[in-house]
Amino acid sequence: MNTPHFKGLIFDLDGTLADSALDFDAMRRELALPKGTPLLEHLATLSCPDARQRFHAVVERHEMIGAENARWIADAEQTLFALNKRRIPLAIVTRNMRSATRRTIERLQIPIELVLTREDVEQVKPHPEALLRIAREWQLPPGSLAYVGDYTFDLDAAHAAGMGAILWRNEHNAHLAPHAHHCIDRFGQLLDLVRSE
Repeated sequence: MNTPHFKGLIFDLDGTLADSALDFDAMRRELALPKGTPLLEHLATLSCPDARQRFHAVVERHEMIGAENARWIADAEQTLFALNKRRIPLAIVTRNMRSATRRTIERLQIPIELVLTREDVEQVKPHPEALLRIAREWQLPPGSLAYVGDYTFDLDAAHAAGMGAILWRNEHNAHLAPHAHHCIDRFGQLLDLVRSE
């Protein structure tokens, strides 16, 4: 990106703002899926109503357990309050379901009002639909915004939307750094990447 000073930030939820310790491999085992199978993409291939219902039940149970156990990622809470104080527009885009997302936000009192879940869009990340919808709502060009996440789908969605791709780097995803415009190892580093109007 030519400038690192973004006018608004959009965040992934699980693994970025909140740690719900979701065990995706356990979900795959329960659903008899090969390791690494993208869950929502697999759901789109299911035509049998019973199989779809079972899939939803397994994933939703895991997501609600995760929401009840969610805790803040280190330094994220203080950084969001600092960004709000500077009047930086903030939003969340997540592949999680709405009820689990709402529960996580309520439990942790995450100070972000604009939230889009998988039930709010036709196409989930890595498709840029949700990110572009937020840019339109804020009436800001996509290139002036950044998406902060911890997974390849997050970076891919940011690139597809023409936004800054910021990787919340940890011990599990450092290999994704070459695909990000910026990497942060502490949430407070975001304060140097934004500017308020």
